[in-house]
Amino acid sequence: MQGHAESRHNLGCDEVRKGNHDRAVRLFLISAKMGHRESVEKIKRMFMGGLGTTAQYAEALKGFQDAMEETKSNDRDEENALRKSRGASA
Repeated sequence: MQGHAESRHNLGCDEVRKGNHDRAVRLFLISAKMGHRESVEKIKRMFMGGLGTTAQYAEALKGFQDAMEETKSNDRDEENALRKSRGASA
């Protein structure tokens, strides 16, 4: 997926203001799949307001979780655990 998550999110916000809700949801989905938490929240609010579907919200959550999983690093987690056990901040 190409682009910048924050830029996609901002374009989605512009589309909401223009009343292009379908286009906004597509942009928020792209951004959410890139790990942009606020885009997931926007889709959630649109879903709660009847402007998005359950499937779109589920896709946003899954995409966001997948993006977060990709950024995890076992080495980083082990280092943070080691620092914590030694009393240093992570």
